[in-house]
Amino acid sequence: MKMNLTRLRILAICFCMLVLTSLVACTEGQRKDLKHFKSDVIGLKRRITLFDNNGKPIKTWEGRFKVEVIGGFASFIDDNGKDVKVSGTVVIEEF
Repeated sequence: MKMNLTRLRILAICFCMLVLTSLVACTEGQRKDLKHFKSDVIGLKRRITLFDNNGKPIKTWEGRFKVEVIGGFASFIDDNGKDVKVSGTVVIEEF
């Protein structure tokens, strides 16, 4: 009886460790899916910079954006509620 109780405790501890390990060790795909979900729901803190042909910044936007890349342009809604579409050299940074 005492032996079975000890085995049961060991199995319970192993099961808990397995569950905790699986929660912490997400795959890259799962992390990407979570990031996409977060972007869809509340947006991500981003800095979007549009550059000219010489590499100088023309305009920068900062805020929580969901950015969609469609064809040759990036589309997002800025803090003023305007739908912004930019094409050319664009850098989108998450911070």
